[in-house]
Amino acid sequence: MKKLAAFCLLLGLCHSAAADEANYFLLSYYPGASWNSSLSYEAQPGLQGHHDYVRQMHISDQIVMGGAVASSRHGQLSVMLVRTGSLEQAERLASQDPGVQMRLVRAEVLPWEVNMSSIRVIRRQPMAPVGDPDQTFSIKRVDPESRLNIDD
Repeated sequence: MKKLAAFCLLLGLCHSAAADEANYFLLSYYPGASWNSSLSYEAQPGLQGHHDYVRQMHISDQIVMGGAVASSRHGQLSVMLVRTGSLEQAERLASQDPGVQMRLVRAEVLPWEVNMSSIRVIRRQPMAPVGDPDQTFSIKRVDPESRLNIDD
């Protein structure tokens, strides 16, 4: 039995359920104690540090998806779906955000057990290091059966 398991692992045909288990967390941002409600979102002092940090999280594949909340009765600014190894790591990511540290925004982390999804999450693996994160890329269709239809 050990030989069969080793053979399967070598071929990549079978693996433990733990290998497929992902730890997802919803990271929600709200205005913090230093938020100036008389200023627009874009005019908030220190917001660029928060944006730079979130961009770095995205580049390093810690954010699955995220964006601004168009309209929220609860004052919520944005929501991100984050994938990390544990709740502690997700909370650490939130607490290291410069916007959180300067109390411009407040972060709330909620564990999220994904039970269904039409999104197939693939870890991004760049062919070469990205020198300029603002550079443009062309998109090619990878999965012809995907619901997302991108013209070739």
